[in-house]
Amino acid sequence: MKKSQVVVLALLCFLGACTGKKSKDDTGNQAVNGEATAEKQPLAYDLTTPTRRFTLPPDLEEISGLSYYKDNQLLCVQDEKAVAYIYDLKKEAVTDSSVFGGYGDYEGIEWAKGEIYTLKSNGDLYHFKPFSKEIARTPTDLPAKTEVEGLAYDAETERLLIAVKENPKKNEKAVYTYDIKTKVVYKGLTIKDDLLTQAGVPFNKFKPSGLAVHPKTGDLYFLTSVGKMVVVLNRKGKVVATEALDPKLYRQPEGICFAPDGTLYIASEGDGKPGYILEFANQP
Repeated sequence: MKKSQVVVLALLCFLGACTGKKSKDDTGNQAVNGEATAEKQPLAYDLTTPTRRFTLPPDLEEISGLSYYKDNQLLCVQDEKAVAYIYDLKKEAVTDSSVFGGYGDYEGIEWAKGEIYTLKSNGDLYHFKPFSKEIARTPTDLPAKTEVEGLAYDAETERLLIAVKENPKKNEKAVYTYDIKTKVVYKGLTIKDDLLTQAGVPFNKFKPSGLAVHPKTGDLYFLTSVGKMVVVLNRKGKVVATEALDPKLYRQPEGICFAPDGTLYIASEGDGKPGYILEFANQP
């Protein structure tokens, strides 16, 4: 897709948000001038008490992305190797892997519509069926100097969500969406600094390293390694929950995903030690 198409689509989304009337965001929810009125709630998970901890093999010391794959299986990627790893939670081991490219900076992985999608820090998407040698690369042509980390699949809209970690605009961050059906990329959500500040989140530390969509509520869970916290936004773009992460428990949190029942998984790089995944039971 051409960069000009991205700019036009982003502009249309912006104009829709700047009218004085109610408008629908790309998920179909109502918002007024980009603001929402949901009250901040406690996080629905006890992030101080994991139910299980999985120690990863040396190949995943620098784990950078996580996705739910199948029953008792997660997909993992690390930031230097173009390899999708299948981690079996019962066997507590990598049971298979699939090479999809060469050296690069890979920051996200997601299972969607029968294919594995991986995200490079420049926004390029790679997708392929498991263990296939036919690899497709989709340049997203994001604005210059945009660095992304965090890839999630929104089953309700059948779109991939791409979280911006760094961009030239110092007072906002964004979530771009990739429509799997139409292969169109556009800015789906803008997160302003004042929105985060009002919720008690330091904007300079909101640098998402992971992103996941809750399978029941549809809320967006942002994982930040720099600030070591989880920030939850609803579909209207309102911060509904935040939680600081204990640096002793979360060495370098980089990946986040949910099982269909709501069980939460957070992966951390090893930082000189083995990488690991923490599991948190779904809360009632």
